[in-house]
Amino acid sequence: MNIIQTEIQNFKDEHYAKFSSSIVPGKTDIFLRVPVAKKIAKKYALTSYGAQFLYNIPHKNTDENIVHGLMIGYLKDVDKVIDLIEEFLPFIDNWVTCDVTCANLKIVKKYPNLFEKCVKKWLKSENSFTKRFAIVILLDYFLDDNFNINHFNLVNFCSENYYVKMAQSWYFSVALVKQYDVTLPLFENKLIKNNFVHNKAIQKACESFRISSDKKQYLKKLRCNICL
Repeated sequence: MNIIQTEIQNFKDEHYAKFSSSIVPGKTDIFLRVPVAKKIAKKYALTSYGAQFLYNIPHKNTDENIVHGLMIGYLKDVDKVIDLIEEFLPFIDNWVTCDVTCANLKIVKKYPNLFEKCVKKWLKSENSFTKRFAIVILLDYFLDDNFNINHFNLVNFCSENYYVKMAQSWYFSVALVKQYDVTLPLFENKLIKNNFVHNKAIQKACESFRISSDKKQYLKKLRCNICL
C-alpha cells in the first residue's frame, strides 16, 4: 500500500459510505467526502507519489478512482492532462467519479478549443460514462464565455442510458438558466430528441433560483405529455 492509499484509508468515513451508497447504486466503497478527497489529490498531484499513483491503474476501489480523477485536475501540462484523461475514462463507472473529475478540470478554461475537439471524440464512444463525461465538460465549461450554440447539436442525441439522459437534461437545464433566449426555441419547437430529457430539463430549470417565476410558468406549459 503506497502513501496515497494509506491516506485514503485513514480518512474513511463509514457514515458517509452509507449515504453515498444510497445515491450511487451498486457502489458501497465511497468512504471519502469530496473535500477530503480534493485535499489528498492536491497534496500529492505534483509529487513522485502522485505520478506513480496516476499510472497505476486500475485502482482497487472507487475512492482511489475519485482521488485519481481529482489529481488530474491539478496538473499544469495540458497534453499530459488529456493523455491521463484518455487512459482513465474506461475506468469511470459511476456518475460521482465522472462529475467530480470534470468539475476539477479548470485547465479546460485555458484550452477550450483543444477540449472541444476531445469532447467531440468522447461523444462517439460506446462507453456511456465517457459520453456523460463529454456532456458534463460542456456543461461545466462551455455555457458561459465559451458558449457555442452548435454544442446543442452535440448534446441533443438519443440515448437509452439513464446517466447519459440525466447529463443531457442537466446540460439543457443550465443552458436555460445561462442562455435562455437561444435555448428556449428547442423546447418551444419540441426539438429535444428525447421526451425524458425535454421534461427533465424543464423540471431542473424550474427548480433553479436563477430563473424568474414568469419564465418558470411558461416553461411548465412546454412539457411533453409522454416521457420516453
